[in-house]
Amino acid sequence: MIKLFAGLGNPGDKYKNTRHNFGFMALDAIANAKHLEFKNWENMADISFYDTEEGKILLVKPMTFMNLSGDPISSAARYYKIKPEEIFVFYDDFAIPLGEFRVRLSGSSGGHNGISSMIQYLNTDNFSRMKLGIGPLPKFIKMPDFVLSKFHEEDKEKIKFVTGKAVEFFDEIIKNGLEKAISKTGNR
Repeated sequence: MIKLFAGLGNPGDKYKNTRHNFGFMALDAIANAKHLEFKNWENMADISFYDTEEGKILLVKPMTFMNLSGDPISSAARYYKIKPEEIFVFYDDFAIPLGEFRVRLSGSSGGHNGISSMIQYLNTDNFSRMKLGIGPLPKFIKMPDFVLSKFHEEDKEKIKFVTGKAVEFFDEIIKNGLEKAISKTGNR
């Protein structure tokens, strides 16, 4: 059972609505749909709890920068006695086109610094994830500049579609478990 959902991004207004904060946007969409509020935890993360019949589900947005995401997530997991395989993460991926997503049960970081940090701090890559497409990477723009750039106005519908799918996926995981959620929602 998934007991912790994390969204990756960078804290602060400067990074709001940037491609690298798509994970935050997905988690915010879930929190908004469930009427949840985030509160600061240990000056490391903003967290919220969603009550289910099975128990509390923890939502975590690290308030460190992306490269250090693993520290607050692993700290919260240890504190609340959550195993790595009970963690699900939303994050951006420029290798996937905007408006699409991929779900994975485990795997390497694929060069994503936030996921690399999680693997380092959790000491495993055995946690589930939804990669949220922000691609393609335009020619002549360096990857760091692209991921830290803001979404465009014309991207709104695709962002809304994907964050809506994140909410659906969350609901399906809570209701029927991860495997059924993957078979029902799949990759798009």
